[in-house]
Amino acid sequence: RRDSTGIIFMYLVVSDTRLLVLVLYVLASTFGMVAIIGLAFFDQHFTVFINPFWYCVCLFEMVKLLSTLPNVFKAITMRSQQLIQTLLLGIFAWYLFGLVAFVFFPEAVTARQLEPCTSPFMCVVLVMEWGLRSADVGSSLHDIAYSHPQKVVSFAYTVLYFLLISTILLNVIFGIIVDAFGELRDSQDELKKKMLNQCFVCFMDRQDFENPKVKTNFAEHLSKQHNVWHYICFVIQVSLKPKTELTGTEQYVIEELAAARTDWFPALRSVELEDGLEAGAEEEESAERSPSAYALCQHLLRLLAAAPSS
Repeated sequence: RRDSTGIIFMYLVVSDTRLLVLVLYVLASTFGMVAIIGLAFFDQHFTVFINPFWYCVCLFEMVKLLSTLPNVFKAITMRSQQLIQTLLLGIFAWYLFGLVAFVFFPEAVTARQLEPCTSPFMCVVLVMEWGLRSADVGSSLHDIAYSHPQKVVSFAYTVLYFLLISTILLNVIFGIIVDAFGELRDSQDELKKKMLNQCFVCFMDRQDFENPKVKTNFAEHLSKQHNVWHYICFVIQVSLKPKTELTGTEQYVIEELAAARTDWFPALRSVELEDGLEAGAEEEESAERSPSAYALCQHLLRLLAAAPSS
């Protein structure tokens, strides 16, 4: 049992991302502090680990403090499968363009580079580097004369790279990230809209309580009748109460909670709203049954006009 408890504890520690981040902050601060103390008192030179640069790691806490920055990382991670597939397609395209450069005009690539394009791997690396840096692989090639037979191949090569890689592929990657960011923003706006205009308990909208026949408004409904904290306190009280002291209703709620059901919540129901609608319906029914004063007067006038004069 002790072994299993230790394994579970280690699993919880390793799976807790926030704890691991805090440990990283402590280690980075320790390395930075040791570097400053060593420089001030022992005239020690900086190394890879003993360096004040590690204090910069703590700046990543800004990602957690600011509400917008986490959405940027979520936009990348939530579409990670699409991004990985698109990047694989891009790597395959860069590999093909590198092979074409190695086969047809390696001299044109080598003339502008410090490293010679003597192998397919070096051509792929050079084409990928210059293509991403300048968005135009033609700038990394040596000028080829128009009378040269390879000029047509070079022209088609640069145009296709610009269209397929610089224009289409990179914009597809940016579009995936932007669409994911917009989707996150829309979902957050929808959540805020529901929190402001929908009851968490009965799921009824604010406009349902704007009926003049209802005696209460939406704010009073949230604060008095369907207060979320009242329900939380009720659940805690029922959970801590001895089973021998539970009432029938409380026992029913306990069984619903144990089965992870929410049937005991008043979904789409509100006593105040139902009472107001019933009272309004009764008033309308009574008004339809009882004739108006104007109709009574008209009926009496007709009777008087029809009566024989004495």
